Amino acid sequence: MKRTKQLLMSLLTLLCCSTGAWAQTETPRLVVWQKSGEKVYFELNDMPETTFEDGLLVIRSSKTTVSYQLENILRYTYEGIDITGIDLQSSERAVIISKNGDSVTFRNLRGGSTVNVYSINGVLVEQYTATANQPLTISVAQRTSGVYVVKTDKETIKLVKP
Repeated sequence: MKRTKQLLMSLLTLLCCSTGAWAQTETPRLVVWQKSGEKVYFELNDMPETTFEDGLLVIRSSKTTVSYQLENILRYTYEGIDITGIDLQSSERAVIISKNGDSVTFRNLRGGSTVNVYSINGVLVEQYTATANQPLTISVAQRTSGVYVVKTDKETIKLVKP
């Protein structure tokens, strides 16, 4: 009995040590969680870019380009990334998109910076000038149906007016 207990403790110690070592060396990666239960992994070293196009999640990396129907995706996450060193400053930009997706509010824009609204075919439809320390809300709720691109010096947001 004592020998069995020692053996079990040794195995448990070995398992814990090897699991800890694996967790510390886990490769940083993007994980796409599908409704089917399947997970697809993309190493961050391959620089995967995610975009949304016509109901698809499109992932482009240095090795591949794949797309998934959004209706089949639960979520996508990142793993193996140490975020303990991130300290967000209150002076950083903040972007808030409305629940229905037809407006966006920018906070902490540089005073005098320009915010442009473009139609999907690239035509400038509106232009705003930011005031320092004042939130700026852009809405396409009153516009005709379509996709609009709102661009600041640092962010580009796509808004959809159904």
